[in-house]
Amino acid sequence: MSLLDSATEMIEKRIEQLNHKIDAEQAEAERKMAEAESEKARADLQTEMKSRTRELQDKIDDAGKQLKEAKNASESRLQAIVDGFKGK
Repeated sequence: MSLLDSATEMIEKRIEQLNHKIDAEQAEAERKMAEAESEKARADLQTEMKSRTRELQDKIDDAGKQLKEAKNASESRLQAIVDGFKGK
C-alpha cells in the first residue's frame, strides 16, 4: 500500500469515527432530553449538544482538509500526516 493510500485510509477512518461519535452523542442527548424534567434542563442539553457537535464537525472539517492536502502532498508531508493520525 502506498503512503498516499495509507494516509487516505487513516483520514477516512477518522472521519467515519467522528461521524459515529456525533451519532452516538445525538442519541444520548435525545435520551437525556426525554428524561429532562424542566425546560431549562432541555435548553442546557441542547446548548451542550450543539457545542459538542460543532467541535466534532470542526475535527471532521480539519480531517477533510488534510485529505485534500494529502492528495497533493510530498512524500515527507504524507509521512507527517500518517504519523499525526497514528497518534490520535
